[in-house]
Amino acid sequence: RQEAREAAEKKKRFALTPEKKRKLRLLIMKMATENIKGEQQKRLEARKHYIEQHIKPLPDFASQSDANILAFCKELQQQVQQNEETRYDLEIKIRKQDYDINELTIKINDIKGKFVKPSLKKVSKTEQKMNKIKKQKEEEPDFVSMANLKKSEKNKFALKEEKEEDKVNFREQVQLKSAKEHKEEDEA
Repeated sequence: RQEAREAAEKKKRFALTPEKKRKLRLLIMKMATENIKGEQQKRLEARKHYIEQHIKPLPDFASQSDANILAFCKELQQQVQQNEETRYDLEIKIRKQDYDINELTIKINDIKGKFVKPSLKKVSKTEQKMNKIKKQKEEEPDFVSMANLKKSEKNKFALKEEKEEDKVNFREQVQLKSAKEHKEEDEA
């Protein structure tokens, strides 16, 4: 028990209070911002140094003759062309390296057996139901699928049914007609 108390006391002595944690966070943030500013300064200095080395200062064109200005323009055009060529070469080199990296990662994944799982598309449920119905139609004959249809009690869409009284009984009419003909024959 005494060892546990001593351990608890040590923890209490070195524990960070919320105020100390806040101060520590602030110090870390200050250091990080200073580091970022330092890196930006280094980049700017490196850029200025590169520009000073590779770009010549422009001469005073007012005091130059047309031939000198034309020669200077041709020289600048050659520099631009050379820079474009090197930029294009570097782009091609980077593309080739990216392709090689992708090929090597594929080989490594094949060897290790690790594969990237493709992201699955969301499929709507109605689409799944339609596909299921299509599969059933292919497997079952038409009369089976007709039996699965929902049956309604009402006959909503049927033509109006005539009452039995309104229906004409053709037998009775034929019998009446034949009876009239018999009477006419008997009278004549």
